Amino acid sequence: MQIRCECIAADGSITVLYDVLHFSLLRDRYLPCASLAIRLLTASQQPVPVAVRLCLDGLLVHEGCVRKCTCMLEKKQHIMQISSQGYSVLLTQNQLVPGLYTQVTLAGLMETYALPHITYQDVPGIRYVYVKENANMWDTIVAYNYKLCRGYPYIRVPNLLCMMPQTGTEAVVLPADRLLRRGNCGETGGIISRIDMANAVGEYGSYSMDNPEAAARGIVRVRQILFDRQYAYDPEDALRFRIAVSNRRLNGQVLRYIGYCGEDLEDLAVCGDFSARVSRILITGDSAGIVTEDTFYADPFCNCEASPADLN
Repeated sequence: MQIRCECIAADGSITVLYDVLHFSLLRDRYLPCASLAIRLLTASQQPVPVAVRLCLDGLLVHEGCVRKCTCMLEKKQHIMQISSQGYSVLLTQNQLVPGLYTQVTLAGLMETYALPHITYQDVPGIRYVYVKENANMWDTIVAYNYKLCRGYPYIRVPNLLCMMPQTGTEAVVLPADRLLRRGNCGETGGIISRIDMANAVGEYGSYSMDNPEAAARGIVRVRQILFDRQYAYDPEDALRFRIAVSNRRLNGQVLRYIGYCGEDLEDLAVCGDFSARVSRILITGDSAGIVTEDTFYADPFCNCEASPADLN
């Protein structure tokens, strides 16, 4: 599989490099951007790039800004080491004016600033969102998505903001004969056992909700929060949302195989008798080849129709 890296300099010039010593690309259903770490061999000293694109057999798998770059001479070889994040990271680095926004559309929010290279789905508008002090755009988009369809936003290649499920696309068949491992996974580091929320005048005792997933695991993590005006239409929805978010990545299945089949987040992947939507993709590679590790979460936002047993 050919690995092609395009390094884009500040003047717009592009250097194409094929001698990749190692790379690691991570995309996760709950992260607002992809992350790439790549180490390249160059013919001579190269200018520090401001952006980078990575292609595998001509298929674009990453496009983003350079977070850090080091160019060095090591054992008489010119080596460039790059850390890059997808352009969608800009959604976490910009803030909207705080306050109440009514008759909101995603386009209206996204067009507040000229954010390069970020595209988004055409989705219905909602009645309102409340932009909190010091909240970034991603926080507001997360609230928008939950109000729209009880979902959570995700970023597809190259920097496409999605809020609705992927439907109507063909399943990606993963190679059962190239499987390296298959197993289960789960995270409980962020799980909340109970949330208590004050009412509109700051008094506690009106709103409280327990999380049965935490109780089943013997986990006690109680949160006390002020009244959340984002959910003034249904205050208990603020509690439901936070518990659902705390249950992310609670259960899942991992498949690791040789190569890469072109899958993206929320694509339906099939491998033998197993099928689920992709929640996390980790691709690593060097001159010896490429290995992909796909994770399929089963939680309130991912593969909701499947139980953990169904993923085994």
